[in-house]
Amino acid sequence: MKILFALSFMCRGIVQVWAKNETNAVLSNTSMFSTLMGLLAGIERTFSDPDQERTAHTQLHALKVTMGMAMYEYMVKFERLVGRTGFNEAALEDENI
Repeated sequence: MKILFALSFMCRGIVQVWAKNETNAVLSNTSMFSTLMGLLAGIERTFSDPDQERTAHTQLHALKVTMGMAMYEYMVKFERLVGRTGFNEAALEDENI
């Protein structure tokens, strides 16, 4: 029941198609997920970014202060991205960031 409840919230975009297929599998006892934790892990595997570090590198290099952006907004984005890159202080300096 927990799995069906969780799937019921997936109602837009591509995830809706995936959830409908998985709901049908649960109802016909053919689902590969037997626990809610298994379902959540499956969602993570299916829909997460497979290379978060590389994506963060790309986003960090593209990050710019834009008109109307407060400095704290820039710093929050910068710190969030740096944390995902795995860069240390020396690497940031080498990258000219």
